Amino acid sequence: MATELNRNFASAVGADGLPVYAPAYIMVGGRLKLHPTAEDYAAHTPPCWPVLANAAPSDAPAGYHYEFRSYEFSEGAFRRTYALVADPPPPPRRWSRLSIKTTLAQAEMLAAARQYLSAVEIATGYTAWEALTDCDYIEEGFPTAERWGAILDGAATALGKTRAEIDQFLAAIPTEGAQ
Repeated sequence: MATELNRNFASAVGADGLPVYAPAYIMVGGRLKLHPTAEDYAAHTPPCWPVLANAAPSDAPAGYHYEFRSYEFSEGAFRRTYALVADPPPPPRRWSRLSIKTTLAQAEMLAAARQYLSAVEIATGYTAWEALTDCDYIEEGFPTAERWGAILDGAATALGKTRAEIDQFLAAIPTEGAQ
């Protein structure tokens, strides 16, 4: 039969960083106590102390958050410890070919984009325009971040725009849901 535990009290922190929880029932004065008090647990061998569910700090700087790491014993109780970690990068944006082509057409840049992308190969013998026609969606950073940047830099020049204007143009196109 599994030992029932009282997750409000612990005797130590295990190697995994989690509390070694107290038994739900303990012997006190030679008698089984079904509802031990904090004083009963403190007098138990080994002594058991409260386990507090302290919240993560709320002062993380922009671009960071706190993640639970382990418990530590301090001031008569086991408390959660947290580490400040960087937020994960956002997922790459995705655009449908329909949304890209429609937005290019509305901006009267479809023909110039077709001409430029027809001259850019993303693989030997395979142009970026063919890829745009073949794909279900375009994902930011494809095929590599460096290549993506070079294609957009070239598009800016071919369309008579700045790279910032190209980036603003992409930001205005409705994106597909994250996959």
